[in-house]
Amino acid sequence: MRRGKTSIYNSHQQDTESIMIEVNEFAEASEDKKSEHLPEYTEAQEELADIIIGCMTELFKRGIDVDKIIDAKIEINEQR
Repeated sequence: MRRGKTSIYNSHQQDTESIMIEVNEFAEASEDKKSEHLPEYTEAQEELADIIIGCMTELFKRGIDVDKIIDAKIEINEQR
């Protein structure tokens, strides 16, 4: 939240667009080239982390227990 990329006042559309920007950056990232910011990881790996951070931030903004919802969703997915 420090960089002003998200706010508790963002609309659902703005929140969606923010995550989609990260997804698009992942789609364009290299699986082989080292990340400029995290050279021990690839560009693609860094962008995946950004996607996770964005999603976790959105859950947090909505007052959701992140561990609890992830555990519940894994359980549902395992039953499929």
